Amino acid sequence: MNSKIIKETVENTFNTFIDVKSRRRDITYMRAIYYKLCKEFTLEPLHRIGKTINRNHATVLNGLKTFEHVIDNFWEKEYFDHYIIIKNHLKTKATLKIKKSNPDKFYKNKYRIKLLQNRKLYNHNKKCIKMLEQMNFKYFNKLKIELNSITNDKKYVAK
Repeated sequence: MNSKIIKETVENTFNTFIDVKSRRRDITYMRAIYYKLCKEFTLEPLHRIGKTINRNHATVLNGLKTFEHVIDNFWEKEYFDHYIIIKNHLKTKATLKIKKSNPDKFYKNKYRIKLLQNRKLYNHNKKCIKMLEQMNFKYFNKLKIELNSITNDKKYVAK
């Protein structure tokens, strides 16, 4: 995610350009939303965020303060609602981009907890089979073979 994509999204949402030389309240609030989204979704420094719309880093800082103090649920609810909609849209866009570019990483992060739980369960079953072997349980070989067949099955192994 970069600031140009965020700029296009904000401009498309409000149907106006945010890099025009104007101090009108609506455009100032749109820029503040843009600054906040850039701060959340990119690792770009302030001067680069401002450079995208022909502003300097001090203007970006002032816009971030404007967002924090003015654009909230109480004062400018309409702009805050637009901010939430754009933020959710960008989150979806970012996850789809990760899913498309690196599906292994996407699914590994998504199912990380299940993978860890399955690994723990596998290790626990392995310990139980060892204990049964030590107690001379007559079916421990069958259980061991079944556990190994599950782990060696091609449809369960990652490619």
